Amino acid sequence: MSKNATTTKINRRFVPSLLAKQYIKDYQASIAEFPPDKKIELVEHLLECLDIVEAYMANPTKENWKNYATKENVFLKKHGKRLKVYRQKNMYLYYGDPTLLAEKEIYSTEEWNALKIGEQQLSSEEFASFAKLCRNALYFERDFLLVEQIPKDEKEEDNTDGLGGKKSTKMKQVKINREAQDKKTSLSQEQTVLLIHLLREEKVLLKEQDLNDKDAGIAFEILTGYSQNTLRINLGQPHLRQNKINLKEIDNLLTRLKINIGKDLKEK
Repeated sequence: MSKNATTTKINRRFVPSLLAKQYIKDYQASIAEFPPDKKIELVEHLLECLDIVEAYMANPTKENWKNYATKENVFLKKHGKRLKVYRQKNMYLYYGDPTLLAEKEIYSTEEWNALKIGEQQLSSEEFASFAKLCRNALYFERDFLLVEQIPKDEKEEDNTDGLGGKKSTKMKQVKINREAQDKKTSLSQEQTVLLIHLLREEKVLLKEQDLNDKDAGIAFEILTGYSQNTLRINLGQPHLRQNKINLKEIDNLLTRLKINIGKDLKEK
């Protein structure tokens, strides 16, 4: 049974504010799935949707509805899985769906069915009141998100090289022709893969869920010259590299490192 089924009959003039309260609750659940730098995009999208649908409610033409539908589809395609909760919360219902008041439990099913046809959904005036309340809350959210951002001029300063040019944001990848046992680095390709795996296990490097095999492969190609594709493939099965020979080489490497560190510590 719906939570409203046993309560006092709702005064109609409170419906827009009750609906706005539920809207903001659904918005807060939806925006939690967005990274900090994308949250404002969701707020701006919702504000624009409210404007478009308010125009549609005042003049319900196919053209006005298409404006909303097109904008929503573009947003869904852009943000994909970030909108999983957004879709679970059925945010689209707020934009003119005739069953909105029942689906969002402003009325129980029994109460909604007992309403006159014209009362089962918001009038254009009620939608305008609902939209105004939602906008005020979203404006506040947007202002909060904006003041949390790094100022634009600071971003530009951080991205300059001090000579008026922009810093490169990508690491330069040096292409070196390598063979598995060429000794250009102290570890072979297989041993390098095993070292990456061990560093992940000991949390020296981020785990797979934060540093995927592709990015790890790119990073170690830059550091060692070994092919990122081969490293990535081998990282999928690190246990196959965990033999006595490879472990011994890594152990020898760590021993040499420990000796060098010990020398530096004694000098200090």
